[in-house]
Amino acid sequence: MSAPTPALLYCAVNGIDNCTNGIGRQTKTLLATLERHHTRLAAAVGPFTPYLAAPQPGPATWNHDPEHLAYASRVVEHLGGRVIALPYDTDRPFWHPATWQQLSEGAAQAAADLARHHSRVLTIAVDTPFAAVPALTGHQRIHTVLALFSTAMITERPAPDPQHLDWERTAVTAVNRRPRAYVADIGTFLADHLTRDYGLDPAALTPWPSGLHLTHPDLAPMPAGDAHALAHRHGIPTDRPVVAAIARTDPTKGLDLLIDALTPLREDVHLAAIAVRTDDERAALFDTYQRQCDRAGLRATLIGDFDRHLPRALAALPTTRVMACPSRGETLANVVFETALWAQNGGAVVLAPARDGFTEQITDGHNGLLYEPASPGALTGGLRRALALTETERARIRRAAHTRVVAERDSAQHLGALLARYFPDRRGQAGRLTAHPVPGTRPPRSQATPSQHDFLEATR
Repeated sequence: MSAPTPALLYCAVNGIDNCTNGIGRQTKTLLATLERHHTRLAAAVGPFTPYLAAPQPGPATWNHDPEHLAYASRVVEHLGGRVIALPYDTDRPFWHPATWQQLSEGAAQAAADLARHHSRVLTIAVDTPFAAVPALTGHQRIHTVLALFSTAMITERPAPDPQHLDWERTAVTAVNRRPRAYVADIGTFLADHLTRDYGLDPAALTPWPSGLHLTHPDLAPMPAGDAHALAHRHGIPTDRPVVAAIARTDPTKGLDLLIDALTPLREDVHLAAIAVRTDDERAALFDTYQRQCDRAGLRATLIGDFDRHLPRALAALPTTRVMACPSRGETLANVVFETALWAQNGGAVVLAPARDGFTEQITDGHNGLLYEPASPGALTGGLRRALALTETERARIRRAAHTRVVAERDSAQHLGALLARYFPDRRGQAGRLTAHPVPGTRPPRSQATPSQHDFLEATR
């Protein structure tokens, strides 16, 4: 006998017992949204039970932290769910299709198990390691949304691994042939990329814009005095303009490009870069970046470990002029959205290349600055332009950035709309609510739905 309530199963490889990248931040956003807004969401779409599925937590997990796992467990257990550990071969390379197949099979089985006890299961399969889940779920009570936040074509430029490409293309095109399977339309650039380069049927897209838990304490601006103190503890001087960057040690993130571009400005600025060491051979890039700064004579502070408070401090620091995002490829950069909140009272404006998802996040000169990445010297020129802004101009840009993020990136609204689309409400009718998609996103193939206003009214 099925229970009267549906279930939400969120499958992710980062953010449950660790938090080291953008996928981890997305998972943390979901957890905060559930923790603080579950009652509102249930009032709007009907009761539901959230579950998490993750690779078996433990020493094999990149930056495994029991406190992260305890928090994730506490959130979902309080709401009647649990964390489901997915066994996998920890002796095999994690970033390999064989491992991903094992994880996808485990997640599909978890969804099938939940379907025996819940009236419906909405499975959100997050990113490449869970990309095969839609092809492996066929139960009539299971709806699956594949939430890709990037692809090998974007992150492994200029020469993506052929095995990674084959895995992603097979998984994406499988959605075209599966009933009750969808791909999350998180933004215009990625949706166009998946349809053009991977063969996704546009009718399979379902709106779920990338968002933030806007009122979470770790997105609040840090007071200037606290930001100064934290910067000093990390050896970051505040007597000259600071150029900040937040990334992991991955060539895609382009920290080497930023260091080169800052060399002509070495007498005028200090680079403060959080370059989080990854769990593979790319971790050695941290030392490479340090040597590059030394050779260039660039005043720089590189931090290899992630501390959630330091990005807040750097963004809000009055002497931080620029939050630089020099990526070679980026779908939608969390740091762009987060900086808009952290720096609303003072601090950094964002500088990014006019490529990929940055162009839907930033309108040049309005809520940030863009430069042409293919033009020689353009990044240095963009840095000069940012440093030359007056305080009035910087305040105007920061204000516009904050206004836009608050208007477009509320994760509670987005999650409520997604649940309403696939969960029946308490009267047994199909969900009738949706979040207002960001410009350029497409309606789902399931059905047309009303405006964001309906969801806002229902959750007040």
